[in-house]
Amino acid sequence: MAIEIERKYLVHQELLPRLEDGTRMIQGYISMQPSIRFRVIEQDVIITIKNLQKDGSRFEFETIKREVSLAEQEQLFELALFPSIEKVRYRHPYLGLVWEIDVYQRENLGLITADVELPSFDYNIKFPRWINAQREITQDSQYFNVNLGQKPYTKWRSTDE
Repeated sequence: MAIEIERKYLVHQELLPRLEDGTRMIQGYISMQPSIRFRVIEQDVIITIKNLQKDGSRFEFETIKREVSLAEQEQLFELALFPSIEKVRYRHPYLGLVWEIDVYQRENLGLITADVELPSFDYNIKFPRWINAQREITQDSQYFNVNLGQKPYTKWRSTDE
């Protein structure tokens, strides 16, 4: 069974390394519980099912369909519970871990987050200087992708940040 132990943080945007070779993705949700999402990356669609476990980890199952037609993609967007989110993801290796930096687009423009998947709960993270270690947002629901589709960052950032 695939289990995910992930931590998510805000970043010091001015300290970010040069971001290159990002992957543009459009993400939508077709179920909240369990979380069932789709990601469109070029002509591929990745379907992911996630479910929170009692210990804070998440069960995760993914499958991919390649060369999905525009008509099929449009059907997915119509099935989505709310507007999709768009982001560009960059992968940045650092001391044995890979940090995924998400630069959000459109209605979430201005938001940049970074997450890292850990090998164990007690793993001692060594933070890159551009990670704001005091701003862990792993459990902050307003930053969940599923919620950014419903209440985008540009709608709350002036009052909440």
